[in-house]
Amino acid sequence: MNGVGKRTTYMGIVAFPGRFYGRCVKVGTKRRHLAHGAYIHESQKPEELKKLSNALDSSKIELKSIISSLKTREQDRELKEILETQVTITEDPGLQDSFRNRIKEYNENAFLAVQNTINELTDKFTRMDNPFFRERSDHFQDISNRILENLLDKKEEVSFLADQSEDVILVARQLTPSQMILMDKSKIRGIATDLGGKTGHMAILARNYGIPTIVGLKEFYRNINDFEYVFLDADTGQIVRNPTIEEVKYYGASSPLSFETKVIKPKKAVTKDGIKIRLKCNLESDTDCDLAKKADVDGVGLFRSESLFLKYQDKNVSGEEQFLAYKRIAEGMDPNPVYIRTFDIGADKFSTGEFEENPFLGNRGIRYSLQNPEWFKEQLIAILRASAYGNLSILLPMVTSLGEIKKTKEILEECKRELTVSKEKFNKKIKLGVMVETPSAVSSMDVLAREVDFFSVGTNDLLQYLMAVDRNNITVSSLYNPFHISFLRTLVQIVETAWKYERPLSICGEIASDTNFTILLLGMGFRELSISIPFVGPIRKILGSVSLKQANFLLKKILELSENEDYEAIEAFLFSKHLE
Repeated sequence: MNGVGKRTTYMGIVAFPGRFYGRCVKVGTKRRHLAHGAYIHESQKPEELKKLSNALDSSKIELKSIISSLKTREQDRELKEILETQVTITEDPGLQDSFRNRIKEYNENAFLAVQNTINELTDKFTRMDNPFFRERSDHFQDISNRILENLLDKKEEVSFLADQSEDVILVARQLTPSQMILMDKSKIRGIATDLGGKTGHMAILARNYGIPTIVGLKEFYRNINDFEYVFLDADTGQIVRNPTIEEVKYYGASSPLSFETKVIKPKKAVTKDGIKIRLKCNLESDTDCDLAKKADVDGVGLFRSESLFLKYQDKNVSGEEQFLAYKRIAEGMDPNPVYIRTFDIGADKFSTGEFEENPFLGNRGIRYSLQNPEWFKEQLIAILRASAYGNLSILLPMVTSLGEIKKTKEILEECKRELTVSKEKFNKKIKLGVMVETPSAVSSMDVLAREVDFFSVGTNDLLQYLMAVDRNNITVSSLYNPFHISFLRTLVQIVETAWKYERPLSICGEIASDTNFTILLLGMGFRELSISIPFVGPIRKILGSVSLKQANFLLKKILELSENEDYEAIEAFLFSKHLE
């Protein structure tokens, strides 16, 4: 551990969950000497144009070589798509003409022409309101680095971690896709970057490599020392400098959610007294079915369909593209059930393109879909078509009223009639469920139960709406507390209502993947959890180590402590590994 100091936390955005206590290794941003960029005489232009052409050709060859070197695993598909997009951008005639025009018209050498063109494009993208496009700016930075390296005939060393003797946390202002793909990742057990967001490339890459990652830390890189030991908690999105002894002892010198836990010998989740718990997984990509099958989960409790916007790099994903994605999941998981959540855009996810004073309370989820019925129909038809290939159900996000469900059913019936006329096969009795993630949905579950087949609890939004706190606002982040008595009581109420009206209930929010909450959820009465794939092994192990009596005891104790807002005691109680 580092020397005695004040415990300090840095808040960021979770790109991939997991926890690790270890040493930081800082990766510096590549600096280029200003002398490389220069203005030239007319007679030098042909030579500079030739250099540019050669650098572009070399860059394309390198990208294609990396693509061909990637393994053929399903989870590598997204990585290939990122690099294939870069090949397309590099080959774009418009971009190449911009480079050449700066050489011809502004008398810039090839290096300066590429720099200035890419800087203009990057600036344009980073100023966009839509976070999806804003976070695509690293495409241009990655491409720029590659072209400039070829112009200088210099290569960045990407295997500098190969000689590390211990596992480390990689710290950077920003990492580009190429850096991450080529880097020796055998010793990287955590990643922390100042830049990046939920929809950025780092989130995709971290997920594919199974590395606990926090992005959007803003000033962490500047403040942290090279080789300093820190606690990276990518479950809550914070990094802790000078963590407590209890934290270090509990998590040890390596993450309890290391990559190896993915290949733990599969077994079903059964408590000591024989209560079976259905463990489903949350899927971020239609290419993750192989990982889900290896984990031997009981189905998919949540497929975030808006993730297709990442895959196709486009706001408008066609009905056919959707159908193929849903079909792949249905076939891959059959006969296990799969819940396809309809597009949940708006708020902190994908922008609707409209300015809103408070997007969390605005046009998002099912509201946006119902206001764009043709767009919504295209998705429902794609899901219906795919339902012929497996056990698919439809899950609606951000439901607040019975009318939203009834209107969705009307559109769904219209879709069924169209498919019947065109003689396409589909599941005529496909099930429809709703996310319980608003206070209004909690209060009216008895009414909603008349129209839906199942419920799924989205704890991320439910907690912030219940506590009236923006979970991404660092100023009030302490109020986003899952151990608050009102939230715990709400979860108990949800279970009681679902049981009373005999509706299947699952929980798919981040709390379902929080190992500190596993026994609590068992005690509350949850019998179906939908969790991130790396947590399947640890949560199975926890469930197999306790009985319902122990879970009820823990729940009672935590509720008592929560009533008094004694959160430190709750943490201490849970840090003692629940029950000795």
